[in-house]
Amino acid sequence: MIGRWHVYFIFAPDGYDDNTILDLMYDLDAPDYILVKAGKKMRRNRPNEGFTYSNEETREAVVVIGHTTSGKEFVNTLVHEIKHLSVAIADSLGLDMRGEAPAYIAGDSAEELAGIICELGCDKCNKED
Repeated sequence: MIGRWHVYFIFAPDGYDDNTILDLMYDLDAPDYILVKAGKKMRRNRPNEGFTYSNEETREAVVVIGHTTSGKEFVNTLVHEIKHLSVAIADSLGLDMRGEAPAYIAGDSAEELAGIICELGCDKCNKED
């Protein structure tokens, strides 16, 4: 939970489970064009990419981080997607995007993921074979 939002973070360092992710997004009422776009992105399976889908009405989101080529790239991709999540949450609450609230949302998100960030963001632990 991030504030009053239920956020599903999915990390796919060894590949996506396309059907599970798409089913989850479908359950969160993602429009068909978003499902198609997410499916294509996952099938491409390019490193250092992710995506975020947010349903502001239900206050739910899916954040997917694909496989990364290094710990630094993992952190970069995660921060990028947390920014999208923070914007969606702040926007749904009518908050000023230049204020402190979106920064706190991003910080709270990172705090919830601290263990994963330490594990996957570590270059010694996250190397390509």
